[in-house]
Amino acid sequence: MSNIVLEFPPGFEDYAWEVEAKGWLPGVVAVIHGRRYTLTVYDPARLTQGVDEALKGGRAFLERNLVVVASVTRERIVSAIQEIFQTGRVSDLRPDSG
Repeated sequence: MSNIVLEFPPGFEDYAWEVEAKGWLPGVVAVIHGRRYTLTVYDPARLTQGVDEALKGGRAFLERNLVVVASVTRERIVSAIQEIFQTGRVSDLRPDSG
């Protein structure tokens, strides 16, 4: 991952168990080739809940730089970002504005 740096929200290690239980983590930053991408990570169950809540409220569900993993853990997030990089899907992400 020499071309990738991941920045987790401050104190993530202290509440990682809670994040995994909730299935949602905003504010993960991936720096890839010097460009910053702020990501929101969901597990499938929590994403479904979020979509359902939005639709029931008469809204559309929209999330920039959404990444879905089997469970919201550091290991799964790292693996997903590595996969995005290795498969050339970085172009599917929108970089943070300068």
